[in-house]
Amino acid sequence: MRRLQPEEGLAFVRSVRIPFLDPFHGDRVQQLRDERAARTLETDRAWVAEADGRFVANACIASLDLTLPAAPGQEAPVVAFAGVSAVGVHPTHRRRGLLRQLMARMLDDARSRGEPFAGLLASESVIYGRFGFGHATTAQELTIDRRDAAFLGPVPELDLRIVSGPGEAREILPSLFDRQRRRRAGEPSRSAQAWDHALEESAEHRDGAMGLMHAVCAEGYVSYRVHEGRVMSGERDRAVVEELRGLTPEVEAALWRYVFDVDLVGEVTARRRPVDEPLRWRLADPRRLRVTSVDDRLWVRILDVPAALEARGYRRAGRVVLEVVPPRDALDGRADGAPGRWVLDAGPDGASCRAARRGEDADVRLGVADLGSLYLGGFSAFELAAGGRVEELRPGGLDAADALMAAAPKPLTGTGF
Repeated sequence: MRRLQPEEGLAFVRSVRIPFLDPFHGDRVQQLRDERAARTLETDRAWVAEADGRFVANACIASLDLTLPAAPGQEAPVVAFAGVSAVGVHPTHRRRGLLRQLMARMLDDARSRGEPFAGLLASESVIYGRFGFGHATTAQELTIDRRDAAFLGPVPELDLRIVSGPGEAREILPSLFDRQRRRRAGEPSRSAQAWDHALEESAEHRDGAMGLMHAVCAEGYVSYRVHEGRVMSGERDRAVVEELRGLTPEVEAALWRYVFDVDLVGEVTARRRPVDEPLRWRLADPRRLRVTSVDDRLWVRILDVPAALEARGYRRAGRVVLEVVPPRDALDGRADGAPGRWVLDAGPDGASCRAARRGEDADVRLGVADLGSLYLGGFSAFELAAGGRVEELRPGGLDAADALMAAAPKPLTGTGF
């Protein structure tokens, strides 16, 4: 087990392909994609396990920042975090403790850099809870027939223009994205590689759809692809919304209206939408909007409790004492600053968090992973308590925790890493 060397970036990317069942076959598109990924890889934050001169396990961290819940009337704070990615063990070397070693090294690295928490998108949701990662954000996929998408009332007129092709989109969309993500917790910064992926136009990426189109204005944008129907048989096109981002709910409503009014489209599907999507409340017939899938997105691992809790905003004032117990896998006894009893005093004007003193008994008991689930406000303390994840130790403790940790709007992670 060792840290990657700077000249090994391409070999690392090829190693990552194997656990994800997509080995390199010499295809030109694969080659270009791998070279691009290797160029953006932070090799000083990448680790491999090596056996007989070959990589057999891999993991890396992307240095990112994340939007956190905001105090009323404020933009979402942005804090650096360790974006854990490319984690995998080759099928030939499973059940040998390699994942535990990789995870220990990554979390040690994040702590040494002062990052208060780590996060990941889990390919398998059963794996990471034992290391202290908690499911923190959720996204849903929505589908509606555009004939059923009448609104109850009017929406603003936007000065929209069509942008097609990744070059012009790359010049326009990043600044809009960065402004819009400050409205909601849970959104990572978007690296150059993430933008390359979002705007990619290879046939494999399009999956049979036509080219990516962007309708853009000064206050937001919508990016969508159209899957062509068989016109002669009466089957209409289907639009798939990859992203819809507006600086206000009214702008987002107007972007929805634009999509629903595109000619030739029959059905509209939108990916990675928030669980509190306001579109349903705009519709004359809300029942017609169908939730076609719900997926976990960001998993959060708190590393420094005071730094993490003091970084986010709070909607109301309160005090709660949290007893945080260690994760199931202690990673070979490595120092972990998250477990302990912590006193959180917080309100719209700021927060302080410190270790509890003698006689300051805990209000609730929860695991490190469960604190990660509460951290962005995506889930309530009552939900987790009902699921056996949080224990109330003092009457009113759940109310205190719930009141402090709640967030509005709900967090969303629309960006992968």
